Amino acid sequence: MYASGTALARDAQELAAVSPLQAHRLLELANGDAAQLTGPLVTAAAREGDPAAVEIYSAMGHWLGRGLANLAAIIDPTIFVIGGGVSQAGDLLIPHARETLERTLTGRGYRPMPGVTLALFGPEAGLVGAADLARRRV
Repeated sequence: MYASGTALARDAQELAAVSPLQAHRLLELANGDAAQLTGPLVTAAAREGDPAAVEIYSAMGHWLGRGLANLAAIIDPTIFVIGGGVSQAGDLLIPHARETLERTLTGRGYRPMPGVTLALFGPEAGLVGAADLARRRV
């Protein structure tokens, strides 16, 4: 809900509705139609350095980091592997997630900090994992 291509598009569309001036570049990429904003368009704008798109990624990374911190408090993993379509923009997302994880992890200083890395198969990670699981069961 908070860290996906759908969330990127939703956040960009909400920004364009509230502040078209701030979302100017995003709207340019969507030919002036906020409903046409997609995750890849937000990523393209962020890679260009558009402040609005970079801020959307910063907020998304924050929420991802909070989610990872909550999960770490429960299951105490060694590493989190991030996949899915939004993982293609890892350098825009992962640093923010790591920073928030490190800042909000319960018991930090008394437990090892879990790593955060990108899935080798990126947006196809879930599909490849499901296929491998099916292959092993047959």
